[in-house]
Amino acid sequence: MKATLLALGSFVFINTSFAHEVTVKIALWPAGGFEAKSAKLKGEIKKEGSKMTAENLWVKVEELKTGITLRDEHFHKHLSFDKSPKISLTQVVAEGGKGTGFLTVNNVKQPVTFTYKNASPKKLEAVFKVKASAFKLPPAKYMEIGVDDDVEIVAIIDV
Repeated sequence: MKATLLALGSFVFINTSFAHEVTVKIALWPAGGFEAKSAKLKGEIKKEGSKMTAENLWVKVEELKTGITLRDEHFHKHLSFDKSPKISLTQVVAEGGKGTGFLTVNNVKQPVTFTYKNASPKKLEAVFKVKASAFKLPPAKYMEIGVDDDVEIVAIIDV
């Protein structure tokens, strides 16, 4: 997912600056939503020609913050952070604006596809759409407001 224009020919450049961000966008019903964000997405991205790969990108569940402490506690508990403290994306392969990998949430590993584009000259934006139920997360409801099963994940990667 991470690109660098310094890779020439068959040389491989590994970026270890880890200036990556992730945002999880959660829709609520009957209306509204919130975002959980972290600027602590970690992992190494390799670029060889136009192909990008990553063995393991990850973030600690506790590092995803919504801006409201009580909601953070509920969100982290819902994601079973005590049993599964990290969310990871492994075996990432990306090229030509599309990519694949395996997302692990709540100790459940699922294949995912994503799209990516240049967000600026030095950043890429990757977008994933997943279903919370695919990761064996129970439906969530608080004070008659439910959480939609469809979740969007946006990762901003420095290049």
